[in-house]
Amino acid sequence: MIVKLNYTLLALMLTVPGFCSGVLAQADSTAMGDPGLTAKYSLSQVDAPVGTVVATVSLALGHVEVLNGIPHQWLQLDATKVDGTRLSVWLLSDGFPASDIEQARATSARYIFQAGDSSPLEYRDKFSGRAVLPSSGGWSYLIPRSPGAEAGTDIFPEHVDYLGHRYVRDAIAMGDVLALPPNIRVVPLLPDVLVGIPINTREKDETRRYDDSDYDYIPLTRSDFSEMMDAGINCFSATPDHRAWFEESGAIYHGVGGADVSFPECLYKSQYLGPAMWLNEPAVVTRDHVLRPRLREDEAFRKAISPQAALAAFEEHYAGVVGNGPPTRFIKGLAARADVDLGTMDFSQQSIHSWETMVSSAAYQLSQATAPASIVFEPPGHVGTRRTLPEMNMTYGCQIPVDGANNLIDIIIGFTRGAARLTDKSWGISIYGSVTAADSPWFMTHAYDMGATRFFFWNNSRLACVPHGEILALTRNLQAHARKNPHRDLERLREAAEVAILLPPGYNLGHVYMGKGILWGIGELNLERRNREGVQYRTVMGNFFTEIERCLRLGVAFDLMWDLPGIKPEGYREVVRVREDGKVEIMQGATRVLLDEARTPTRPEGKAPQLTVQLSVSADTAPLDVTAYARIIEGSAPVYYTHGPDSDGIAHNTMVAWELYGPNEEDYRYLRAAGPVRKHDDGGHAVDTAIHLDQPGNYRLRIATVDLAGRTSVLWKEIEVRE
Repeated sequence: MIVKLNYTLLALMLTVPGFCSGVLAQADSTAMGDPGLTAKYSLSQVDAPVGTVVATVSLALGHVEVLNGIPHQWLQLDATKVDGTRLSVWLLSDGFPASDIEQARATSARYIFQAGDSSPLEYRDKFSGRAVLPSSGGWSYLIPRSPGAEAGTDIFPEHVDYLGHRYVRDAIAMGDVLALPPNIRVVPLLPDVLVGIPINTREKDETRRYDDSDYDYIPLTRSDFSEMMDAGINCFSATPDHRAWFEESGAIYHGVGGADVSFPECLYKSQYLGPAMWLNEPAVVTRDHVLRPRLREDEAFRKAISPQAALAAFEEHYAGVVGNGPPTRFIKGLAARADVDLGTMDFSQQSIHSWETMVSSAAYQLSQATAPASIVFEPPGHVGTRRTLPEMNMTYGCQIPVDGANNLIDIIIGFTRGAARLTDKSWGISIYGSVTAADSPWFMTHAYDMGATRFFFWNNSRLACVPHGEILALTRNLQAHARKNPHRDLERLREAAEVAILLPPGYNLGHVYMGKGILWGIGELNLERRNREGVQYRTVMGNFFTEIERCLRLGVAFDLMWDLPGIKPEGYREVVRVREDGKVEIMQGATRVLLDEARTPTRPEGKAPQLTVQLSVSADTAPLDVTAYARIIEGSAPVYYTHGPDSDGIAHNTMVAWELYGPNEEDYRYLRAAGPVRKHDDGGHAVDTAIHLDQPGNYRLRIATVDLAGRTSVLWKEIEVRE
């Protein structure tokens, strides 16, 4: 909601943190120059400019206010376009605003924008009261500045560059100190608690569907938007028809392209993020549209694929996405207009985030370019603490407690927060319909407490869809939590980790196989394969997860990231480098210790479950059928493992994970039980799976079970199939 304030009373009313200890006051000292100093510039272009080009622009210094003992001064910009329309900006800053948006945010206390004769809008952070500057991109062009070669200490030089064009100074003189405009409307925003949905639809019938059928969708109405904003959703995908309504309502919006915005006014609006919102799963897209087609077509590549080959394909794809994809959509849309002349203006949309499942790539993605500005975790498949952690324990040989509510999400946060710390950017989380319902509210509030600034829901596409009512409930819960904990120190939270654990570049948690550890979600990169050092991927990943378990058991905050060349994690008490040769390097300052394996933490005593397996083979030549019978006897804790809910939404304890390797090392299958778990009178349980083998060769069946304390039992069975 946009609020109208009388600024005569503002100095007495303003009590938010950051202002409470610095009462507004006139000061003898100045931050930039003498109040009233004004410079006027005119366009130096010879050819007839188009109507949206600014013809004349003036900059004026206003009065000084002391905030927290630091002099801040008003800077006023007035611009008149060739077509006669005007725009104005008032910025209260402790120095001439930097061209770098992050530096400008740090020095700016208030920001007001007015388009023509419309009401002036002041964009303020709802929690902190600080200025919210526009973030769609192009900030460095929005204030007249000295050309690079002429940059000096004079803030009103003879020539300036502004909005991609060169201007010459016509006059500079002292004048009256200009007052702020009357009837300023405050737009309270929460750019660091951005909550949104990608598509403006809802389900006609919100009844949960677990059978992988899709919902029927209907457009959201303005009544829906109002209800969603009341619940705490503040970021929407807008159409040109909805744009004005979102602006009036105080929402942050994206989706409207360069062809449908007012120029250059759109660049000054802090509510407008730009036409694009995210990079769409660049690592997953690499797998699905680069790697998998090649694996189908090139048998030699299928045998030779490695984490490094997958990474090289990702790097090439990612460079194309950033250089020619969504970050460039805004500037391309503006450049295509006949009524817009961008001159030398060229920028990427900076407000974009990467929407990514394979979060191990987070540090690489955020370190490569200005855009994206953040990374948001996209949950793959059925994800949940009680579903995924047992699988990770069986896969990696770690023993992460399943009853720790934060133990799964902190692994994800380790990658996203670590990337944000490394690059001075931000991170967030999204909720999909297939996330375990009990985890969703906790994931969001815990991420908030850890410093997340992006919170999104997926609201379409079968099992991925979170029904509208659930989105509202989750958002209300997050909003209530944020209201009780409004004043986060995001920089401190971003640097909370004491330990950084480094993974060889290209190794990752997979996709829908996150718990199974199949690198890049590709069966050809199964954990039984060996790397270029002759070490199994399972050994490398097991070392990585054992070090994670150690931190979790010690209560030590950790970040996770690829061990990228040329990028050195700094500020950590300890850096743990997991190496491809199976060794683990521990670095504490100048001290380095090389270990043969990860440091196994102290684990609770207890008896692991007992596991026995028998095979029944229909023949000894291909094709043949195999039935594997597993018997489980619980030890000190209950055995629990589930694939997730069935088509009725019920999660079944399947107890055993089955994996088939072979006949070649690149061949892998993940198997499901053939029927339900059967309980015996002696307290044991039985479950079986059916396997059809139509190729000769040697196969290896991996059978694993796990209890809720993370204790695992693993058996291997050999199957020889003759021609």
